[in-house]
Amino acid sequence: MSSSPIDYEKHLLPNGMEVLFYPESHTYECEGKTLLSVTTLLKNKYGDKYAAVPPDLLKRAADYGTAVHKQIQDLVEMRDSVLDDPEALLSESIDLFKYQEVENYFKLVEPIYKITPQTMEKVVLLFDESGVPAAAGRFDMYGTVDGAPTLIDIKTTSVINRQSVTAQLNLYLTAAQQSGYFDPSIDIKLGVVHLSGETGRFVPIPTLAKGFYKGFLPEGGKT
Repeated sequence: MSSSPIDYEKHLLPNGMEVLFYPESHTYECEGKTLLSVTTLLKNKYGDKYAAVPPDLLKRAADYGTAVHKQIQDLVEMRDSVLDDPEALLSESIDLFKYQEVENYFKLVEPIYKITPQTMEKVVLLFDESGVPAAAGRFDMYGTVDGAPTLIDIKTTSVINRQSVTAQLNLYLTAAQQSGYFDPSIDIKLGVVHLSGETGRFVPIPTLAKGFYKGFLPEGGKT
C-alpha cells in the first residue's frame, strides 16, 4: 500500500485485530492484506443496481448520504458529551440541522420509535470458516429501539432495496459478533432508519439463519 501514514485510519477491534481504512480508495487492510468490503460482497452477489447511474450523480448522492451520516453522528456525540439538557437538541430556537433528513431523525424518527444510540460507525471484520479475515465494513449505529438491542443502518436513498439491506445488516451483525462487539448469545434485532427528503421512518429487518454469510464469501467462503 503506497498511501502515506496520514491517508489512513487505524481501528483496533474488541477481538484485538487491527484494521486500516484508506478513505481515498475506500479500502480496508488487515494483516497486510487488502480485504473486500461488505458492499463489494453484496454487489458480487446481487449485481450493481447503480451501474446505469451516471458517475457524477452517484457521487453526489453518496457524498450527501455521507454528510447526513456524519452530522447525525456528530450531534449524537455532542448530545451525549456536551449538552446538559438532551431535549435542547430538539429546540426550535437553535439551528443545528444542516439537512432535512438530520432534523427528521432527531425530531421524528428517534422519539417516535424510541431509539437510543449507544455507538456509531464501528469497523468490523467478517471471517471465513478458517478464521481468516475475508471482508470488512462499518456499521452505522447500535443502540436500543423501544428497549430492544438493535443494529441499525441509515439509508438516504429514495427507496430501500429489502433484499440487499437484509443481507447487508445480517453480514454486519455476523461481522460485529466475530469482531467481539457483541456476544453471539445476545438477541440483537436489525432495522433501517430511512431518511429521504420528507421521509423519516424505522423499518424492522429480519434476522437470517446463522451461516448464511458463507454464501457471500468468494469461492464458497475462502478468500
